[in-house]
Amino acid sequence: MSSRKSARLRAPSESLLRALVWLPAGGVATTGLFTAVYLGRANVLTVCLVLASAASVLCIKADSDMLKLWRLFALMYFCVLPICQLIARDEIYLTLLPEQNDATVLWFVLNIIGLWAMNVTLIVMRSRRPRVAAGLRPERNVTMNRQAYVFALFAFGALALIYLKLGGYGRIAQLYADRLETSVTQNDPLEGLGVIQALANTSPLWIFVCVMLRPWRGRLMRTLALVQLVVLGWLSSGVFGNRRGMVFVILFACLIYHAFVRRISQRVARLVGIGVAVGGLAMIPLKFGIDFSDLNDVSRKFAEQRMLQLSMGPVSFFLFRDLSRFDVQVLALDTEQYPGYTLAMGRSFAGAVAAIVPKAIWESKPETFAKEKSSIVRKTETNQSDSTTLLFGMPGEFLVNFGISGYILSFVILGWLIARIQQLGEGAGWRWLPVRIVCYPLPFLFLFFSTRTSSHTTSCGGSSFLLCP
Repeated sequence: MSSRKSARLRAPSESLLRALVWLPAGGVATTGLFTAVYLGRANVLTVCLVLASAASVLCIKADSDMLKLWRLFALMYFCVLPICQLIARDEIYLTLLPEQNDATVLWFVLNIIGLWAMNVTLIVMRSRRPRVAAGLRPERNVTMNRQAYVFALFAFGALALIYLKLGGYGRIAQLYADRLETSVTQNDPLEGLGVIQALANTSPLWIFVCVMLRPWRGRLMRTLALVQLVVLGWLSSGVFGNRRGMVFVILFACLIYHAFVRRISQRVARLVGIGVAVGGLAMIPLKFGIDFSDLNDVSRKFAEQRMLQLSMGPVSFFLFRDLSRFDVQVLALDTEQYPGYTLAMGRSFAGAVAAIVPKAIWESKPETFAKEKSSIVRKTETNQSDSTTLLFGMPGEFLVNFGISGYILSFVILGWLIARIQQLGEGAGWRWLPVRIVCYPLPFLFLFFSTRTSSHTTSCGGSSFLLCP
């Protein structure tokens, strides 16, 4: 039987399997939403907007492994987490605007418009792609060129430089503990090392790529490549309290393995997802210096230490602060409606570029995005700090700089970014394949991080989203 014929025979069963997964999940989600409406925890307009947002995400054609994963992520980011936070009424350092507020409704509407603008951008970019490569097909004979090893060497060297400068692992752990006891915003042991840490945080992924995409890889080398993801992920991110750095490194290493080495089964993918989620949740108490001596008491200790009363304790923090930008972006939309509010008009982006230049060379360089976002949250942020560590995501920064039109523009840029990443290494440009592989996280990081704030605020390590791999 030909491969084409066998593929046609397999197609109905695969479609049926997807239907068996999505239909119950959609049914449960819809039932939950309308139950929330019945109980008075959500209104009909919000539920309709959430469903329209989900439909907009699913209308984006997932013609690659990266886009399939991104669609799942987008359903959580634009639909599930925002409505869950509104239902739970969890306020994490910020006053949560009610769902009847005009800014809350506008946020959902702008996302729907933005997702369709992104979809149109992807359609246009697909029409211009070379016919030789439609989608991210697994390439089992891909090998790395010398540029990949150079990048890996620089990244590992940057990590070593940080440890030499700060005095080793023990000293770094103590510096982070001191920071928790004093001030997260004012006490930053990585100050001035943002660019170096941005490079250092890519070291686990670069080393994984160099080891796995070689013809001589064996079981021992695969094991070592996986182990170093955790070890170097901890040394470059975890020890500094950066959970996202480790989570993203492991997730995108799995995507690279799936696309270029060997297909990962759905069972293994689920196990990896559960393991990463459990690991991310477990790191929250560690980040805030809470021990695990009594698991039943973790939520109470977390609430006392962070002065937060949340419906699910540390789980709410992980979902609604680490994985969502809903509350800060809605607050930015609301703030822009005030009379006399002045848009930044790109000033924060200039500050991000200038941040790369050392102060010794340019002492009076422009301020970073921390200036604008701190002024937005200062009235409602509970810790009343001069400089906030809350993240707005790139759509949020475009919103603060250029208003509503800037927010929509960010989705167009996101669509262009995804299309360009998929085009890297295709046709005659295979020398760019290593860059394409390590750029896989960017469409996800785009929604999480903005330009330079301070060296502890990005999962790419530090100073700027623009410096991510």
